[in-house]
Amino acid sequence: MRALAVELAPHGITCNTVAPGAIDTVRGASAGQAPNREVNLGIPLGRKGHVDEIASMVRYLAGPEGRYITGQTLHINGGLFLT
Repeated sequence: MRALAVELAPHGITCNTVAPGAIDTVRGASAGQAPNREVNLGIPLGRKGHVDEIASMVRYLAGPEGRYITGQTLHINGGLFLT
């Protein structure tokens, strides 16, 4: 991503990566049955993320507010890497 960011920056194109952590989603039937227990994931915020929290970051980066952000990996994981 960083190489793309450098290459495309002169054209006004930004390149970033969003790396989501554990996200609370509805599993498709083809994925099998989800376990009935909640696993302690060690997330400092104490919960899984929501799909809309990931979508909000992507929307921010794609909109005018994110025009000065490039070459970054944004870890949206409730602080998982802090511990």
